[in-house]
Amino acid sequence: MKKFKVVGFPISQSKSPALFKYIFKSLKIKAEYSAKEIKNSSDLKKFINQCRQSKYIEGSNITMPYKEKISSLIDCYDNIAKLTNSINCIKINDNKILGYNNDYYGFEKLIAINNINLKNTNNIVLGSGGSARTIILNLINNNAKNISILSRNKKTTSKIIEDFKQLNEKTSINIFNNKISYENYNLINCTPIGLKKDTEKNILSQIALINFDTIIDINYLYKNDFLNLCYKKIITGEDMFIFQAFKSLDIWFESKISNKLDYKKIKELIC
Repeated sequence: MKKFKVVGFPISQSKSPALFKYIFKSLKIKAEYSAKEIKNSSDLKKFINQCRQSKYIEGSNITMPYKEKISSLIDCYDNIAKLTNSINCIKINDNKILGYNNDYYGFEKLIAINNINLKNTNNIVLGSGGSARTIILNLINNNAKNISILSRNKKTTSKIIEDFKQLNEKTSINIFNNKISYENYNLINCTPIGLKKDTEKNILSQIALINFDTIIDINYLYKNDFLNLCYKKIITGEDMFIFQAFKSLDIWFESKISNKLDYKKIKELIC
């Protein structure tokens, strides 16, 4: 029986095991999918070595905080993973670890399903980690006009600007400045706000008075929904979560097998 996992920390809240259990049952695939908590980089390395040696683990999804940290442990990447340095899916093939960024595809489907046109838009992106890099690359490829990054980590923010500034001359990328009046902007949250009980609220205090055109939170699970304390209408990350899972399925089984699935039924299950 083929085995698949999702790894991260924390991981107990993940809906991936329930999602893939439903998928495997629907498609009559003999496979198992389970969550594995990995507390540090050393354990992550051990897990990857186990994957190389195992005859049973076919692949795994990677979630926070290891989407960037895993890149040094694998053998090759897809093009999006190279650009973003963010990997959320691996496939084990002949003892080699292949890395993929399926979040990009998931976000692309999210904006399509919700009829969002990013061309010539102004955007504030919360965060500067792997997920933020993925979303910013998508904004650039969709010809967004402005991207302002709001993050506590100035080093990773500057790195994104340096890496991406020449990808599209039509898109301006800069650091968020709370002295500027941001009008007609979208807000895209790529941080764990709402997922961790002790998440710092300082970031939200800087944007609380802005009237955004569209608010997207790529998360789909909440413990403390800080964003909803400030805003009423938020597009959350269920669509992105489901479609990145579909992409993982197609990669693992080297087919378009996800086309056989009923997206609407699966979204009802997740919600």
